[in-house]
Amino acid sequence: MLIIDYDKKNIRPLIAVAVGILFTIQAVFSQSLQKELPDSAKQIVNDSLLPNLVIKVAMYTAAIDHTDFLIRRKFNITSISLNMPEIEKKVKDFKLRLVKNGSHLNLRSLNSGEIILKEILDDLSSYQRILTNFSNELTQSNKEVIKILQDPALKLQVADSVLQEQLDDIRTEGFSLDSLQQKTLYRVNFLRNKVSVNLLEATDIISDMRYLTISLKLGIWNREEAPLFIAKQHEYKHQFGEIATNALLRSAKIITIYLNEKWNVLTIGLSVFIFIFSWSFLNMGLIKKQPNATAILEPTHFLCRSVLAGCLMALFTYLPFFFANPPMSLLHGVELFRLLLLIFLIYPYLTKQSKIIWAVLCVLWLYYAMDDLLLESAFGERWGLFFAGILLATVSIKIILNKKPNLINIPESPASKAMFVFTLTQAALSIFFNLTGRVTLAKILGVSAIQCLMLGISLKVFCAMVLETIYLQSEAYHNSRFSDFINFNTLQARFVRVLWILASFVWVVSLARNLTLYETLMQAISSFFDATRTIGNMVFTIQSVAIFIFIIWLSSVLSGGINFFFGNEKSNNTSKRNRLGSMMLLIRLAIWILGFFIAVAAAGIPIDKLSIMIGALGVGIGFGLQNIVNNLVSGVILAFERPIQVGDLIEVGGKMGVVKEIGVRSSKINNNEGADIIVPNGDLLSQHLINWTMQDRNKQVEFMIGMPYDTDINNVRKIIRDTLSGNEKIMPTPGPAVLVKQFGDRAIDLRILFWVNDLSEAGSIRSNAMIEIYEKLTAAGIHPPLYNGLLTDTATKQPETEKNNFE
Repeated sequence: MLIIDYDKKNIRPLIAVAVGILFTIQAVFSQSLQKELPDSAKQIVNDSLLPNLVIKVAMYTAAIDHTDFLIRRKFNITSISLNMPEIEKKVKDFKLRLVKNGSHLNLRSLNSGEIILKEILDDLSSYQRILTNFSNELTQSNKEVIKILQDPALKLQVADSVLQEQLDDIRTEGFSLDSLQQKTLYRVNFLRNKVSVNLLEATDIISDMRYLTISLKLGIWNREEAPLFIAKQHEYKHQFGEIATNALLRSAKIITIYLNEKWNVLTIGLSVFIFIFSWSFLNMGLIKKQPNATAILEPTHFLCRSVLAGCLMALFTYLPFFFANPPMSLLHGVELFRLLLLIFLIYPYLTKQSKIIWAVLCVLWLYYAMDDLLLESAFGERWGLFFAGILLATVSIKIILNKKPNLINIPESPASKAMFVFTLTQAALSIFFNLTGRVTLAKILGVSAIQCLMLGISLKVFCAMVLETIYLQSEAYHNSRFSDFINFNTLQARFVRVLWILASFVWVVSLARNLTLYETLMQAISSFFDATRTIGNMVFTIQSVAIFIFIIWLSSVLSGGINFFFGNEKSNNTSKRNRLGSMMLLIRLAIWILGFFIAVAAAGIPIDKLSIMIGALGVGIGFGLQNIVNNLVSGVILAFERPIQVGDLIEVGGKMGVVKEIGVRSSKINNNEGADIIVPNGDLLSQHLINWTMQDRNKQVEFMIGMPYDTDINNVRKIIRDTLSGNEKIMPTPGPAVLVKQFGDRAIDLRILFWVNDLSEAGSIRSNAMIEIYEKLTAAGIHPPLYNGLLTDTATKQPETEKNNFE
């Protein structure tokens, strides 16, 4: 046992000594081998590494330079860093205000705060996306730089001094870039964390505000304060003047904060204003240069008073609708400027009594707008609401019962009485709710009453100014080539209905905002359109159906617009052929086809469902739509072959007329008696069609005259030829011809033939030529007999009625 223990204790040192001797022998042996290798072998190893090393140097240098450029140029977070302190301050202020005065905030203040916070939330979300992308890109690029630095090839020693210097530069720049990336990544992540914290806080505040808004709306029908005649002054903490001052200051801050984020919307609105003002000002200047400018401007009322004021009033009418959901303080500010301009434009056209009523309405609007901005209720405010409601109701009753016109030289709107009845209803409800202590309802209804009334008047003036703008355009350019395509009077008449539809829509949207129902209404509409519905195996949404119908309707409107603007309806009796008609037909067909496929794609209708629709359409064509499809295909053939064009004089089916319009399914022919003949396109191809103006508008005119037998026929023929040759409206080539037709019972029948350039003037030219020939023959002592023989018809038989219409 002792021997064994001794061996175990001494065997480890022996093994260590043996291993050391082996390593020493191996080192000596390897050194001797290296010494035995020739220098040429070492040179071969270096030459084999150099090409790959040079390629790596080039790749690593380019990658490092590109990454360094991105860090210094692309990953610039200075603007976000500068904006964050202000955003943090705003979020902190909103949070503090919500904690201190959350229970005292009304619907208007909550709505304004939510709108501002949504703008902040959008900015923070954008910042977070940008910073997250920066962080991911920096992390990925840093991994690539570390991979470059860990490449063993960069640690090799090469004989080429230039290459060795490049390797050293890559290592130096790589370590420097790695340090810069780490610092930049730290800054980006730190700023991203700050953005995330504020984003969460803003989201929480918005959620709290929405909860308070829902609570207020649910309790809006409950009594909030004591009834008006029981309420006491000491029950209210602040005076009306103090609350009004604070509300104005806060509204100014809200407007500033909101508009700082809406420069793009303001730029678009101002650009539209500059365009409209320049257009109207130019037209007004052109009209004022005309000698009868006073008579031309007589139908206009507002733009002739001031083009600038009218365009500014239009700007403040449409500008609020460029914003998605602006705060009420901004709306009231815009409405104040609109009211001042409206007073300037409408004042000269008010009767004496209407001026007093208008002054009262303006004062009421100012009070209600101020009251709408208040954060808290005051004793004086409630009595002000009471008297304002009574005054507004009195004015409404006065106008409803008044049978005299309120405006001079301006027609009354048919909706005026209904508007004042609606205003009276809201004012009466406002008075009732104020008396019973439901102050929020009283304020909402009172503000809505005066706001909707003034907006209705503003929209009436706005629509009138739009029509005046169209009128100025038509009068300023009534002799231009562009006006040949557009009938501005027809356009003005058609545009009235569109204007009133738009005005009604704007009025309803404003009413929803005033009643604090805008967001609720939008959510309900969104839920209705986005909900998935099923019919059999088909799954769809109302939104997809609405998109499909809207695009088809828009295609129809565009097609009709093409036909209206370039269909040449203004010149129904023109004597010129218009080759634009066939082209317009093709364009209209292209719009319909393109609109259909866009509608299918936008609605998300799959290809298999589309094939089912096409199959069903084919079945319908086979059973009962042959004629319709025949006419549609015939319309396409007419567009390509162009046997007729707009302005051609044609005869088809025993009817003669001038082509007025070539439509998709049918064409219109005007028979010069005021009637339009609708001819299906299939009939134009299937029946015998005579086109009198396909090559040109020349026409041969013929009439006959009888001469006594004792007359010198050659002399008569000479007189007739000379008379016709001297007529400038008769074509010299081919020249006039005087032929002996036949020998009648009492006279020799002469047939006179000549050509005219325009067939539409053939009748008047023939009449004048016959009168002139008769006068020349009478002057020469030649008198036609009382009976001038048998007069035969022309070679080309035409219906007498239609023939007489065009000759």
